[in-house]
Amino acid sequence: MDSRWDTPIRYNCLRMKRLAVSILLRPRDESQEVLLVDRNPKLAFFGGYQAFPGGTLEPEDAKAPIKNLPDAGKGLGDDYPAFVAAAARELFEETGVWFGRGSDRSERSLEEDRRRMLAGEVTFDQILREIGQHIDAEDFTPLCRITTPPFTPRRYDTWFLQCRLPEGAKVDVIPGELMGGGFARPGDALDRWRRGEVLIVPPVVILLRGLAMKGDDAFVLWAREFTHSYARGELHHVYFTPGVLLAALKTPTRPPATHTNTYLVGEERVYIVDPAPVDPLEQKKLWHLLDQLVSEGRSLQGILLTHYHLDHVGAVAECQSRYRLPVHAHRDTVAQLPDIRFADSLEHGQALDLGTSPDEQPGWKLRAYHVPGHAPGHLAFQESRYQALIVGDLLSTLSSILIDPRDGHLATYLKSLRFLESVAEGTVYPGHGPPAREGRKAIRMALGHRQEREAQLLAALSHESQAVEVLVGKIYQDVDQSMWELAGRSLVSGLIKLQEEGRVQEKEGGYCLSGAASGDC
Repeated sequence: MDSRWDTPIRYNCLRMKRLAVSILLRPRDESQEVLLVDRNPKLAFFGGYQAFPGGTLEPEDAKAPIKNLPDAGKGLGDDYPAFVAAAARELFEETGVWFGRGSDRSERSLEEDRRRMLAGEVTFDQILREIGQHIDAEDFTPLCRITTPPFTPRRYDTWFLQCRLPEGAKVDVIPGELMGGGFARPGDALDRWRRGEVLIVPPVVILLRGLAMKGDDAFVLWAREFTHSYARGELHHVYFTPGVLLAALKTPTRPPATHTNTYLVGEERVYIVDPAPVDPLEQKKLWHLLDQLVSEGRSLQGILLTHYHLDHVGAVAECQSRYRLPVHAHRDTVAQLPDIRFADSLEHGQALDLGTSPDEQPGWKLRAYHVPGHAPGHLAFQESRYQALIVGDLLSTLSSILIDPRDGHLATYLKSLRFLESVAEGTVYPGHGPPAREGRKAIRMALGHRQEREAQLLAALSHESQAVEVLVGKIYQDVDQSMWELAGRSLVSGLIKLQEEGRVQEKEGGYCLSGAASGDC
């Protein structure tokens, strides 16, 4: 076994769910195929994506009889046996593939045991004991343990285990959490993903690439080395869409966010959107990732800015100096950053050349949209092949966006959101939080939230003047008081919008409803 396993890696998984995921292989001619399953589109976590089979650890997994476990000194962790049991259990639940070894179960119905387990009548470890069987840990090769990167609040501690389809076994997916599944050559699966025919869970994309490039033994070593780099602090390679690489980096941003998403768009020709981190250690992670791309033959074309806020531009000057790149932004953003050397400003509808798309289609473009409201010169960017839409701070999948009246304008922001709704055909990539596969739906939810807040504001207003602090206490009771100062700014933006519409008046001491019926106000 690889000597790197001799040193345990500690994971901070106190708030994380633990997952066991199986890379199930079967031989095909002179190559091999891997099982991919189709996740139900209704699932909150990667609904509609293809993935490897697997699921969360259950308490009974620690009770399953397992033999031939690796030595404790290999650094796999005290909980590794439970991951092996969970992998075998999930394969049986999801695909009907049985990995039990020991006594002959020829007279025992796999279908009936699976039905009983799915119905909650019996647990996996109880089935094994009923028939005198066990799980052989040598059937599962430990590949890598990955913790979900911090661009999302839903994080997982996942063991990826490689195994082979037992002789005579057949895959049978019962529709429910999964809608189907089948074996495919890794390269073929990636080709379908590049053509936009399927969605694939990001870590699966990376592991499929390794399977396509390497032989069996070489893949195991490659997977371990690649994911050990994550444990050393290097950035995860996160692809939700071909040609759009997400890099979440720590920034001085507003809670609940702690990171800002930098995006690298392109294959042969790569644009860096929002090089965000201020901290030199975080910047170093970005430089390492960019250096990797350059070493692979990619050409860095330039830096693009969605807007000028510090948590989106912290690394711009150093990035420009290090890689000698032009910086592009809207002219209103250019005016806010006098210390940056800008190339020509970008206007609404202007397109940049990305060269050839990941599926080798010519004429791939990245189009800029001027979408002010959060900031005067805010831009969004949409690539033309898969319609991926990078929206900066027009949308967050962690919380609502602050519209600060000092440089934002709520009515303009809502107009920009409605424009983005009209062009959102694919995945939406926010400045903070995970991408939204149903981009248009996410934008509509943001618009709906603004309507709800406005209705709450109107309900709290009366014909008597009320201070902003009083209104905040009425409307934001569900928000921690430490956030009320920011909530007050957002509320003022809402009041300004209602003033502009003639529905609210500002008087001495606060705000009140407009109209003759408003009495003293």
